[in-house]
Amino acid sequence: MKTSSFFIYLTVLLIFLLSVSGCNTGNQYNIIPLEGTWNFRIDSLVLGIEEKWYNKTFSDTIHLPGTTDEAGYGKKTTGSAYGNLTREYEYIGPAWYRRSIQIPASWAGKNVWLLLERVLWESLVYIDGIEISVLDALGTPHLHDLGNLEPGNHVLTIRINNDMIHNTGDKGHAYTDFTQSIWNGIVGRIELQAKDPVHIYNIKTFPKLSEDKLNIEMQIKATELIEKKFNVVFHIIEINSGKKVISSEEKITISDSKELLSISIPAENKLKPWDEFNPTVYKLICRLIQNNKIIDQYDLEFGFREVSHDGTRILINNKPVFLRGNLDCVHFPLTGYPSCNVEDWERIFKIYKDYGLNHVRFHSWCPPEAAFQAADRLGIYIQAEVIWIDGWMSEDMTAKGRPEMNPKGHPAGLGFNASRDKFVVAEINRMIDTYGNHPSFIMFCIGNELGNSNFEVMQNWISRVKEKDPRRLYAASTARTITKSDDYSVTHHIPGVGRTRGLNGPQTDWDFEETYSQMNIPIIAHEIGQWPVYPLWSEIDKYTGVLKARNLEELKKLADRNGISGQDKDLHAASGALNQIMYKYEIES
Repeated sequence: MKTSSFFIYLTVLLIFLLSVSGCNTGNQYNIIPLEGTWNFRIDSLVLGIEEKWYNKTFSDTIHLPGTTDEAGYGKKTTGSAYGNLTREYEYIGPAWYRRSIQIPASWAGKNVWLLLERVLWESLVYIDGIEISVLDALGTPHLHDLGNLEPGNHVLTIRINNDMIHNTGDKGHAYTDFTQSIWNGIVGRIELQAKDPVHIYNIKTFPKLSEDKLNIEMQIKATELIEKKFNVVFHIIEINSGKKVISSEEKITISDSKELLSISIPAENKLKPWDEFNPTVYKLICRLIQNNKIIDQYDLEFGFREVSHDGTRILINNKPVFLRGNLDCVHFPLTGYPSCNVEDWERIFKIYKDYGLNHVRFHSWCPPEAAFQAADRLGIYIQAEVIWIDGWMSEDMTAKGRPEMNPKGHPAGLGFNASRDKFVVAEINRMIDTYGNHPSFIMFCIGNELGNSNFEVMQNWISRVKEKDPRRLYAASTARTITKSDDYSVTHHIPGVGRTRGLNGPQTDWDFEETYSQMNIPIIAHEIGQWPVYPLWSEIDKYTGVLKARNLEELKKLADRNGISGQDKDLHAASGALNQIMYKYEIES
């Protein structure tokens, strides 16, 4: 499946970026979007760097944003993956993407950056055959500094490697074929950005409701600094009404190439607190001005809210909240990767709201910016995570009779691999810096059931990030161990205290309060209500995208052999009714 090629090279395109907090790209930049047809080549033998493909042309084409699966590149699969959906086309390894870019004359003297919103896992960038930089991130954008490019035509080449860059195994949801897919490509925003020699690099908002003010932490970068004095003008606009509610101005002095400034803006009772019932979102417009000229502008979205806990209760704006949530393990079978469109996430979260839910735990992965924006607008509380490395992942599961669960690399837990630990710490900080202004982002956890990890090491990681950014609740791991740094825990087992009913065998006499009453932090229920429902064979035809329901096809064949394939609707209804009863018991207990 190839997309026909067409491209108009833009000489000048000025777009004022008004609402993209989180990618460190909220400035009033010049933007050149790079969506469209790229030249492409698969590097299945991993020869591209050795053979200098960054100096060669490629005859194949691919549409970006998109993936090799969507374009029909890679091995065409047969048969069914065990227990999960099957990729129709499978490719893991390096792939090369190439196209011409036109730097307009108006960008002379500006620093040019390349934004790749979502990549799995590593991106290596070349300009005119010269290596620029290599980045790895799973849950945050790749932002490459291309330097000061001369106006005119240049060749941009990107090598994307979706192989396992750090040994995390391939069964956690951030990197796995079990739920999304181990896709190769670039999805979401792909664009060039021009930055002036002095520009606002990042802004963090720290609401202080009890003091009725908004504290701002602003990072300014300067590659050239002639005059040091600037004015900073802030405007706060309520997004729903479009009404400007606050304006403020400060005089600042920049004395270094990297300046971190702290500014406080009085709220004057004009900012409405954000929560699930009143999800009021504001846009902060920050302008850097010198000699009455706007040097730079940075826009972001935020909510006026605080998160805390008083013992076992989670508090939003000092009021207790009861979390009613769902688990998200990257469920996008049509594309094989998470959507980067706000409208898609608004549709998902409106379904949450229809069911009376107010919370989502992104199990061992972090969603794109669009998910946070949609959750902000609809009043959904988010827990985001980085990775999942459980104890069984370090074992040979083939020897234990479960070959389908055998993880690549057999990773040891966190705290035992310097390269992998460095990546996880960097990813933690990238997530906090990128998505931290979103009011929906109320909880952070490193990952699911990190049972074979060093909890003292992870406790130190959590302590440092809490000190850096106290805007949410933090925990090291779901289940296994509760550390002194944890503000809450998502668990089914409290060491030395007790565990949930389901792990103790069939019975009707249980009382969760006996366990949870002994805790001094909020406990969120973990792994309850996992009751299976018999599948409907009619659902097989709904898998029209890159992932096919061949597992269901195999089960239907089994039902055919047993003479019950025509009873799927009855069995679906009966198992669903039992599921509902059992889950009701779990919730009520």
